[in-house]
Amino acid sequence: MDLSEQDLKKIKSLHVMLKMPIWILERETNRVLKSYKSIYKHPISYEFKEKNISDEVVRFYSGMLNEIFLCLWYQDVRIVIGAFRINNVTSTEFSHVYDNLTPENKKILSEKECLEYYSSLPVYPLGDIRDYLILLGFLFDMNLEEIYSEELHKQVTENQLELVRKSAEDTAYETFRVEQYTFYYENKIMNLVSQGDTEVLKQGIAELGTSVLPLLTSNSLRTEKNYTIMILEKLSSLAIQVGKDILSVILLRNYYARKVEDETDFMGVLAVRDSAIIHFTKELHGVANRSKSSLIRCVLQYINLKIYENIRISDLAKQFYLSESALRRKFKEEMGMSMNEYINRRKIEESKMMMRSGVPVGEITKRLSFYDLSHFYRTFKKYTGMTPQTFRNQNGKVEKA
Repeated sequence: MDLSEQDLKKIKSLHVMLKMPIWILERETNRVLKSYKSIYKHPISYEFKEKNISDEVVRFYSGMLNEIFLCLWYQDVRIVIGAFRINNVTSTEFSHVYDNLTPENKKILSEKECLEYYSSLPVYPLGDIRDYLILLGFLFDMNLEEIYSEELHKQVTENQLELVRKSAEDTAYETFRVEQYTFYYENKIMNLVSQGDTEVLKQGIAELGTSVLPLLTSNSLRTEKNYTIMILEKLSSLAIQVGKDILSVILLRNYYARKVEDETDFMGVLAVRDSAIIHFTKELHGVANRSKSSLIRCVLQYINLKIYENIRISDLAKQFYLSESALRRKFKEEMGMSMNEYINRRKIEESKMMMRSGVPVGEITKRLSFYDLSHFYRTFKKYTGMTPQTFRNQNGKVEKA
């Protein structure tokens, strides 16, 4: 073990501050080299050498009672901090956890002993991970927060590109309903996102400090997934309110909902949650519809919903109980262009997305209700200055067979 005396003092101080045991493991074998447990009772014997511990710099693991451990890779050792819990669990809920233990474990500890142990663990909400990273980074001269932040923004960029490749088709997604959550955290996040500034968002998230204690469940990972899905619903509602078109918002929401369901650990869930918050913030940045009247925002949403159809201005006017001339005049006053021009521009933007996905031009023409290929080609060149084929070549896409 190459840790200095100063490093060991830092680890001991961390143990005292967090009120949690800390183990120092040999890098290759995971053999316990040193531990700081003091007065904390541990009726469960943790055999870390049997764990398949990842090579990632920082990672979280679950114990058999859904207790959580943080593992930090530092120099030639692994520092394991824990156990702690991220939510409160009632005795009834805990019974489900105990029922899932192996018969061998049940022989060692009764349900009452397990519950007493679990209840004695300190509670640290998952959102406090950012503060852990700042503290650990400061103590061990590792910029863990920056590593996390860079990976997060890189992931958001990849997610944006992946979403562009997807078509607007989407299936209904069954959300999980959570009965209790902390409104302060959500309202603060929604306020930050609505400003559309990722730098302000980053600062605001750091200042939030603590996260929430979500709904009590016997599965801590499921709890965090549920809460993330609730955040997605609120972000979606906010995006639609400020003028983002409904279809793109639904696609974005469902994309992150599926991503969070695919995660198998707490760090992954938090990364997806933060990626979604950043992504929605970027989407809301510069949304021109904020200053529009409620009438025009509704007209824009209607056009976006009907973008695959042959949209007639007369039908729109009837939908909003206005004369066609009044609607045309009001739209041009607020949007600075005619309704026909706006509809054509939206259809061309949609066609670009399809071409990036490799959809054949003939299929795009049908989907977007252009009269024929010639009509689509003329319209595309009018608003882009190039032919569909040139655009496809520049984006390196080949039509699907």
